[in-house]
Amino acid sequence: MRLALVHELQTAFPASVVHAAGSISTVIELAESIPFALVLIDPGLPGYDPHSARDRLLVIRSIVEQTPAAIHVVITGSDSLEEWEACQRLGVAGYIAKNNLRPGAMAEIVQEIAEAGKSVGLDHDESTEPEVYHSALSPREQEVLAWMRQRPSGVSRKEIYDQLGSHLNIDAASAERYYKRAKAKLLKIGVLSNLF
Repeated sequence: MRLALVHELQTAFPASVVHAAGSISTVIELAESIPFALVLIDPGLPGYDPHSARDRLLVIRSIVEQTPAAIHVVITGSDSLEEWEACQRLGVAGYIAKNNLRPGAMAEIVQEIAEAGKSVGLDHDESTEPEVYHSALSPREQEVLAWMRQRPSGVSRKEIYDQLGSHLNIDAASAERYYKRAKAKLLKIGVLSNLF
């Protein structure tokens, strides 16, 4: 998850420098020398019980206190309204369920925080559409395929290709080629028929 978030931040903010930390001690060490603008927090860090509300809030509080000038966004697989309310009291601006993270979401989250002062994405995803990941596909093909499978009704493929082009910093025709190549690969290995 940490590497996926790093990639998402690099995509959303290409001129940024991203530091990833897997423990509170690493966060503290980094915070002593780096004035962070944005800090993503996973409250399930090693050394703390990820199922304990107290431990989770302790992780969040510790990181917020170490990086007081930053915008803080909690990314969690165990989201709850009660925890979000507690996070707000600690000064957290964003609270996002991991299941609500999709390609391009980080830029949208930061934009929403800039405009509304907060961004909340609790996990209420009731879609029945499965996500598809296959080793035959490149990461870019996976991402393009995911965008197309999540295409809202009423939104044309061309509009999605245009959005993907902007998101991936490529032209819309290249986004379309990635999509068609991904479909062709899945068709060749026989997993496409149930997906589209």
